Amino acid sequence: MAEIFIENPDYENGRMSFFGFDEAEKVLPCAAEVVSELLNKWNTNVVFISLTSRSEALKALVKNESKVARLYTIDQKNPDPDVILRKARGMVNRRFVRAIVLEGITINPQQIEEWQEHFKHWSCTHEIILGVCESDE
Repeated sequence: MAEIFIENPDYENGRMSFFGFDEAEKVLPCAAEVVSELLNKWNTNVVFISLTSRSEALKALVKNESKVARLYTIDQKNPDPDVILRKARGMVNRRFVRAIVLEGITINPQQIEEWQEHFKHWSCTHEIILGVCESDE
């Protein structure tokens, strides 16, 4: 039987990871790589929340070889952190999700601060946020 890891060395519980890219085309392949690692290497249930409605494209890129881990996807139209937080909390409580991968926000210092403020009390999940870096132009 596959072992389920609560603590994953690559992704510390209660800590957010931000991945910024210069082009939007690079975000989804990286998200697929992160999700695949969490599912297959660490047997962790993952929710993928896409603000760009690309969850089906992610499913096509990810092959879940784990017998116990599940991938849940949400195409989220409302980018409000409170709405996303409520959905994520529901997935954590009902589906035993231990990793939240959010795709589609603009990565800038204000956004990072805002998301860290919203998730500051979460200590049992990994939060991975991927997006395009805001240009300085």
